[in-house]
Amino acid sequence: MSSRSIFRGPPVPWPGNFVNPFAMADQMMHQMQQEMDRWFGGPQHHRGANGVPSTSFYRPFVDAEHPTDTELYRLMNPIVEENGVKKFKLEFDVRRFKPEDVKITTNEQKRCLTIEAKKQDENSKFEYFRKITIPDGIKPNEITCNFRSDGVLAFEAPYYEPAKIETRPDTKIEIEHK
Repeated sequence: MSSRSIFRGPPVPWPGNFVNPFAMADQMMHQMQQEMDRWFGGPQHHRGANGVPSTSFYRPFVDAEHPTDTELYRLMNPIVEENGVKKFKLEFDVRRFKPEDVKITTNEQKRCLTIEAKKQDENSKFEYFRKITIPDGIKPNEITCNFRSDGVLAFEAPYYEPAKIETRPDTKIEIEHK
């Protein structure tokens, strides 16, 4: 039995300009939202008894629910330079949670930072989890965190230039024959 028999149709090629998966996912979510609005009517079609647009209209893919561009950029580029000083800087959007719902830990041996948040009420349950590798040049015990009023967790730490490994020219190793 060939593996092609389990698939219907020819294999689908990757898009030629597949550079940023986050941008592609965001574009697909917007297309899905437009399609849902077309089929089910957008918020303009949902009005209360007094003719005022209903605030209870459910829109699953609104921009406010997506991670911020800053969060995505900082995950890929956590070392920034401000006023000539390099530092570690990350931001995470946890606006659904209160500060007491968030748990942050570091593991110096594995060099990772873990952010966990959980909230539950009678109708729903929300969870948030991120595990980030702490880059070289950052001391985990020097990382500070601030829970801002806009619901963003902001992490900062000083950056120390890691020791450079001295490279030596190639050497030939002789093989002994016994």
